[in-house]
Amino acid sequence: MTAGLAASEPELLEKAVNGDREAFGEIVKMYEKRVFRVARRMSNCDDDAWDITQEAFIKAMKAMHNFNTEYRFFTWMYRIVTNTAINMTRSRSRRGEVEFDEGYGGGGRTATADNAIQETNRDLLVQAVKKAVQRLTPALRAVFVLRVDQELSYEEIAETLGIATGTVMSRLNRARSSVKTFVVTELGGEP
Repeated sequence: MTAGLAASEPELLEKAVNGDREAFGEIVKMYEKRVFRVARRMSNCDDDAWDITQEAFIKAMKAMHNFNTEYRFFTWMYRIVTNTAINMTRSRSRRGEVEFDEGYGGGGRTATADNAIQETNRDLLVQAVKKAVQRLTPALRAVFVLRVDQELSYEEIAETLGIATGTVMSRLNRARSSVKTFVVTELGGEP
């Protein structure tokens, strides 16, 4: 990019489609944190999330010539990162690798004497939800993460994953039900 005025997103996308690597680098800077958040929720591990993020941007760069600038880059990129995360998760599952790390919840808070019990209960709930999400199939986890964490609409999720809106609703319902059942059981209740 030339020094001075920063190019707008549409201009950067147009340049990137035409092979401008510097423009693509600017796009990476614009979306890196959002892509990492999706990868983090899908993998539940910072190291894997960075690997997924890098791999997704490499795939995007290689396929940038196929991107239609009339569509939203956000949707296209999220589809790539979600598919990359699903593929990595499947690959790890086949090899028997499972990792739990900080994921859902507000980690980092410390309990005071007044709210120690409440914090402990919240922490137990957060841990149970994290475990439940990791136990979902990659397809269910993708829909769950995109809806709950990224707050995408059903239509945006459908477009991102390349599935029907009805399929999104069905998978989300199954994911929520599975998470709820696991959490209740994990915390000592009956499903």
